[in-house]
Amino acid sequence: MNRSRTRRSARPLPFLAMTVVGWLCLLAGCAHEPVRVPNTVHPATLNDYPGSIAVLPFTDLTETPGIAETIRIEFYSHMSVLPFEDVELHIVDERLRRRRISTAASLSRTPVKHLGRILDCDAVLIGTVYDFRRVFAGLYSSMNVGLSVQLWDTRTARMIWSDRYTARRHEGGLPFTVFDVPMVTLRSGLNLRDAVKLHAIDEACRYLVHRIPTPPAVNPEAPEAYTLQIGAFADEYRAQNVESRFKYDGFPVFVQRDRNDQGVLHRVFLGPYRSMETVLEIQQRLREKYRTESFISRNQF
Repeated sequence: MNRSRTRRSARPLPFLAMTVVGWLCLLAGCAHEPVRVPNTVHPATLNDYPGSIAVLPFTDLTETPGIAETIRIEFYSHMSVLPFEDVELHIVDERLRRRRISTAASLSRTPVKHLGRILDCDAVLIGTVYDFRRVFAGLYSSMNVGLSVQLWDTRTARMIWSDRYTARRHEGGLPFTVFDVPMVTLRSGLNLRDAVKLHAIDEACRYLVHRIPTPPAVNPEAPEAYTLQIGAFADEYRAQNVESRFKYDGFPVFVQRDRNDQGVLHRVFLGPYRSMETVLEIQQRLREKYRTESFISRNQF
């Protein structure tokens, strides 16, 4: 009699864990696939592409300190592969600050044509962070980053394009024994690290930049370009620290992860840049200001 009671009492844990994880996955939308909404292009501007774009300060609807500027910098970095001249972020911020246009409310009240004259650009890009959530439920974790963007022509005050994207990162599992529970919980908790947040932000920005309309003669997927490798680290966090430092200074920067027999190497690159002249100027600037040596490579992006 005691044995049967013991066997029955050992069953509920795996069953309960499987039930909880199943419901959480269902509530999350069964979503390893991110939400994608088709972009829209105003017909009147299809054959009149802007020559220059300024990325305005992003609006944060999630009340998460610093998230809007982090995503804005990442988005700007990815735009370097597009065939448009860009107004550097610090120039945008300084010109807006001089005219006391530094809040979301003041930006929304400013006519698009007036913004074009202030920033000396053909178009402005407006971004809104509408979703940033970290959910941790023991055996399951989820991180969402949702971004919507609009591109406005400052010459005509008409919207050229708009799109939105929600990147979702999930982690979890089903513990089949009592001993599996700590490992599954640990793995779920690690999903909420800053590294996962940066990966989700990178995914959202990369997808939306890829959707920005470009002239038909230009293929944004595979332009020939140059990059500068400024470091290589076995430790991912050291690579992220270097990446964050150069992003803060306005450089287009990204981390590439290469796997070999000895493990994973995290290489930090600046770029891509379209001309060798620009690369050489940046390389000299790295030597003088940062005392950093770099290696030039030619790539297809």
